[in-house]
Amino acid sequence: MNKRIIRTMLVTTLLFALALPGIAAKQKPTGVTTVKTGTDTMTVDPQTREVRVTSTVIKDCSQPSVCDWGRRFQAFFGTKDGKMAPFFIFSTEVNRTEIDKAIKAVGIKSRRQIPMTEVKQRSGLKSTTQKEDYLDGDPMLISVRWKKDGKVVEAAIEDLIEEKITVDGKDVIKPYTPHFVYHGTAEAINFASGCIVCPSGCNGGIIADNSLPLKETKNYFRFDWNKMPAPGTKVEIILKSVYGSR
Repeated sequence: MNKRIIRTMLVTTLLFALALPGIAAKQKPTGVTTVKTGTDTMTVDPQTREVRVTSTVIKDCSQPSVCDWGRRFQAFFGTKDGKMAPFFIFSTEVNRTEIDKAIKAVGIKSRRQIPMTEVKQRSGLKSTTQKEDYLDGDPMLISVRWKKDGKVVEAAIEDLIEEKITVDGKDVIKPYTPHFVYHGTAEAINFASGCIVCPSGCNGGIIADNSLPLKETKNYFRFDWNKMPAPGTKVEIILKSVYGSR
């Protein structure tokens, strides 16, 4: 074969190989976006199907579950402009409406919302409880990320919280074992609580622990401040679909 033809073929092959990364990047854009609100930011990552929201750690021991055992409907994580803001342990300046839009934008879906008009008939665990009494949607993983001693630390939110239940008339401290789902009710009904991640099946937020039916608060919670980031720490709350990338 002519040397000139061989040389031309080699150069063409090399140029095509060098172009491949660029072509791949155009075919599969990451689509990651970051929006800043006040001192906080929200990052939306469609590839990993997660929403990351910066937040400040608040330690107000006058509120239930913060420093001692307590029951609560109010969220662990919520927005600073919400009506329930004094109750939150993780507080962000990012608006809940924008967070809700971001959750839906990465493909996380709600399956059952419960309006306020149905709260009375569906609340609590009883012999007549049925699946319609549970908020439902895509399961989610909620984790907290922060810097400690120069290193990045990450923990599932349930690893930072203790849970107490009553068994045979006695208090039993157990690992917190929530089942978080996205339902989005509070945004659908324009309920301005500011609640995002709730510890019970509460329709006043957008993500709930639906291991129990609507408004059931038999269990007690307490934050473990030996594991928690210090008050005032800026952390990142990661809201992630359990289904991963699709």
